[in-house]
Amino acid sequence: MNRVKVLALCAAMALVAACATGPQVRTRVAEQVDLGSFHTYAFVPKPGTDSGAYRSLTTQQLEKDVGQELQSRGYVPATAGEAPDLLIDFRVGTHDRVEGTVGAPPFGPRLGWGWGWGWGPYGGGPWGPWGPWGWGGGYYSDVRTVTTASLTIDLIQRTDQSVVWSGTAFSELTRQMLDHPAQSIDEAVHQIFVHFPVGARH
Repeated sequence: MNRVKVLALCAAMALVAACATGPQVRTRVAEQVDLGSFHTYAFVPKPGTDSGAYRSLTTQQLEKDVGQELQSRGYVPATAGEAPDLLIDFRVGTHDRVEGTVGAPPFGPRLGWGWGWGWGPYGGGPWGPWGPWGWGGGYYSDVRTVTTASLTIDLIQRTDQSVVWSGTAFSELTRQMLDHPAQSIDEAVHQIFVHFPVGARH
């Protein structure tokens, strides 16, 4: 097998692995709370996914997806004028981290003050006063910023406004997510509810 075919196979395997793992999910349940004791739900009037005086497309997508997940587990939407047992809220966020390596090129460093991050985005412009290699002038920097997106779904007990269950999905922000936001939301919501306590509703 030639090198091109090997690289293509490796890329395909990496893509399949990424799709199979999906987002990382973390959930929490309030102590001494029986989720099966709740029956009806409604969405909070002003969820964390809305910044204006209107319902965003993200909010509409989340209400549809979460409603389907809850109803499949036996919960029903509260009727007009009915006080729901649970209120549902959403939050989204992003977090940036810098990762990569800094080192000497294979031909060795040139004269300079040693290695370092350089100025980069931290001051002096993207290239810095010492060129693109940082302080030492002879070292390379393979550094990139990775953005992690998060989606949190909170189930809130209406009577005392306390969260009884919360699930959060974390995923590296990709071009696929940006190009197909509805599909990404569908997947994140589904993966969060995969971790919903089994038997909470019958």
